[in-house]
Amino acid sequence: MTYRPPPRYPVTRGEGRTTPEWGQVPGTSRRLLPTPAPAPPLSSAHIALYDPEGHLDGEFPLDRASHERIFKAVLGWPADPGLRPADLEQITLLLTGAAHAVADDVRHAAGQLTDGHTARTLAAAVLAEARHRLAAAPQDTVACAQGRARLVRTLYEHLDHLTLDFLSSLDLQSRHG
Repeated sequence: MTYRPPPRYPVTRGEGRTTPEWGQVPGTSRRLLPTPAPAPPLSSAHIALYDPEGHLDGEFPLDRASHERIFKAVLGWPADPGLRPADLEQITLLLTGAAHAVADDVRHAAGQLTDGHTARTLAAAVLAEARHRLAAAPQDTVACAQGRARLVRTLYEHLDHLTLDFLSSLDLQSRHG
């Protein structure tokens, strides 16, 4: 008798791309470790996936449009949006997860630039500040949710700058090389 892992629900991460049904890491022959017990889907489109090694983090683009809608809505709140503390906590946790994911992309984009590049140095400072702010435990307050929203917005701004700097450095290399 051979062991056959339980079927996985497809996981969506931006632009409707999904993981393979049996947990195979795209582009490789490796498989993810099976989850202890598959959870029923939270909705018809998304499910949380147990991925302790972070194999899926770099495989799919971030769902930037969703992140932007969330942080714009949170930054537009009045002093008291009338939400329960549990709702504030969930929104803060969502923004915390988004900040971690965008920070990983900023780290990767900065790594594509040369060591002495100004944008890479600035990214290191931004990432240090993000690490410091994310080290604080999330709270169920409007101020905390808005702070995390500002952090996500700032990280996306730096990601955009790093992407432009990387593309311009490629353009310069192709012209001179």
